[in-house]
Amino acid sequence: MKLRDSFKPIPAITLTAAVALVALYAVKIVHFPPGSFFPSSFVTHSLMLAMSVAAMLILSKRRLDLYGFTRGMYTFSPSILLWVLPTAVLSIGPALASRGGQATGGSFEFTKIQTIVFIWVYASICEETLVRGLLQTLLSRSAKAGAAASRWLNMPVVVSGLFFGAMHLVLIKQMGLMAIPVILLATCLGFVVAHYREKTGSLLPAIIIHALFNIGGTLPLWVVQWLRGGS
Repeated sequence: MKLRDSFKPIPAITLTAAVALVALYAVKIVHFPPGSFFPSSFVTHSLMLAMSVAAMLILSKRRLDLYGFTRGMYTFSPSILLWVLPTAVLSIGPALASRGGQATGGSFEFTKIQTIVFIWVYASICEETLVRGLLQTLLSRSAKAGAAASRWLNMPVVVSGLFFGAMHLVLIKQMGLMAIPVILLATCLGFVVAHYREKTGSLLPAIIIHALFNIGGTLPLWVVQWLRGGS
């Protein structure tokens, strides 16, 4: 069953942006009690995942495999683990300059367990489902880009990468100009995982690489804390 051909790039971007905005601003309505294991980002990512899957089911009549929920042409290779290095290398300097503390998410202090569950794993799954699952699939079908999947940069890859970077603009309110490197890195990540999604037809490599980027951004701080005798 084919996706509806009426979805052109602008409607596809509009739909995805609407899902992202609803998910981002839901935290103003739903609150967890102080000390809860669940951070506010859990609300955002859960809505992102639920609304994305709902849109997929409606648009394709329950064919989630069309959106990357399949192994496709992807075969695991240990070399994919090297994608942990870019953020790990970039994080070494800030980690050495830090004086302790935990990974933060807005005003919420993440413990190591929460970081693993909600940043490494859950955020990677939910964000990739939205951007590489919903948006990039609609863009690929609209552009009939399957024949160009071997190219690093085609329209679906570029647009989904830029969209992913734009999603991180909200960090400017929290981090100021310090958010710019994060936004640029997120955009680069978007291009990389979008290429893998286009090349394999699967969300698996996109989710794995996304998680590796998040892991690389966290581990140097933990190693430095451990070496300094922290927890």
